[in-house]
Amino acid sequence: MIFDTIKQMAREHGPKTALICKDKQYTYSELIESVEKLAAVLSTAMKPGERILFASEKEYHYVRMVLACDILGITFIPTHPNLPEDYLFDVVDACKPDHVIMSEQDALELKPHNKGLVYVKDDNATYTILFTSGTNGNPSAVVHSAAGCMIGCLNSISVHKLSSDDVILSQLPPSTIAGLYLYALPGLLKGATVIIERFEPRRYIELCNKWKPTIGTMVPAMLLALQKVRKWKDYNMSHYRQLSIGSTAITNEVIDLLFDKGVPLVRHLYGCTETHVPALTHLIEPDAKHKLQLSPSKFFEHKLDRFGVLWLKGPTITKRYLEREATVIDAEGYWCTGDVFEREHNKLVFKTRAKDLIKVNSFNVSPVAVETAILACDGVDAVCVTYRERGLGENELVAVIQSTDKRMTKYYITEQIKTKLMYYELPKDIIVVTEDLPRNAMGKIKRHTVKKIFCETGEVNNEKEN
Repeated sequence: MIFDTIKQMAREHGPKTALICKDKQYTYSELIESVEKLAAVLSTAMKPGERILFASEKEYHYVRMVLACDILGITFIPTHPNLPEDYLFDVVDACKPDHVIMSEQDALELKPHNKGLVYVKDDNATYTILFTSGTNGNPSAVVHSAAGCMIGCLNSISVHKLSSDDVILSQLPPSTIAGLYLYALPGLLKGATVIIERFEPRRYIELCNKWKPTIGTMVPAMLLALQKVRKWKDYNMSHYRQLSIGSTAITNEVIDLLFDKGVPLVRHLYGCTETHVPALTHLIEPDAKHKLQLSPSKFFEHKLDRFGVLWLKGPTITKRYLEREATVIDAEGYWCTGDVFEREHNKLVFKTRAKDLIKVNSFNVSPVAVETAILACDGVDAVCVTYRERGLGENELVAVIQSTDKRMTKYYITEQIKTKLMYYELPKDIIVVTEDLPRNAMGKIKRHTVKKIFCETGEVNNEKEN
């Protein structure tokens, strides 16, 4: 379904540049020819309904492979390249693929089934299986249908008002829901030019200076990396007509920084592997008073339960997890996001993951709220708020801060945030490190890993008081 529409775009925009990845480029005609040749080769070894687990260091191969699988009716399961062996074993065990291609050698070792070319289309068949980020434990395998993926692309086209005139910079990992379905495939569906490659700070500025993208996305970790590049100081981002930003911890300061760099409009995004993105969104103008707000995209309905947890309903939401037989939808058709929201100024505002809430002296503390306050402090590069158990079921907050700033002490941070937080939200301990905090492939800090390293192994606080 997605491939057929992109093929139609190729009839209208044949010689136009469709896909750019480092030194590789495809026109629309070349992309369609390449995908159809790949499908013909795969069809000699794979049959409709089978599953292929795929990874590559070249991002454009993900686009070619998902479209070839679309033609053949094969379930596409993208994952990150160069995975640790134990993690890869867990992924294979969870999705049980019929074929695994992690390298060119794997592709050469595919065995022919000698049944000729076989092509099958079923809109309700499993189109793709994608894994959640696993920042709080093991990732889950999420199932999406062909129809759900197409609607997800249409939702993104509608929200961002994509057109063939756009140049789209898509730098989120293509093994994720946002990496493929936020911009890459929707952009190709509209005949736009899509740049798809891994984010690197210096390369980012080079790409923007050369191609002048009109649409793109950013996460706070990218901004932190860009600020360390010399060319960032003079870099102007006014070539964007709209830049999206998505993360669990976004501050007003981060959004204002984008405006200061010349971005005319910033779009706040929220979505999950289970929902497609953006499920919730809000377009922010420079003079907006309340920036960090969200409302459902047109395909979604929502409700908050008595704990403030968000439930979503819509045609793109997964019907199941691969490794679980129990339904994930309630009697009314809503799926539980597990994220806590509040209503502020007639909009939804993200607070935290429900399972991230930390019980401190009978109060439920959102680590995201504490992180947001700390991130606004000058000199903080990254932060993760977790907790240490102190016996008898009591917990104390611990903030692990990444910084090379010599001012960074518990006193300095506490003075900066004490008027922004309640007394029970102030960290009991602050650990300052110079090395990067552990992150997943999406750039999100792995909270459970931080807790294990700094709160469960007897790590000594290396923060020095003045």
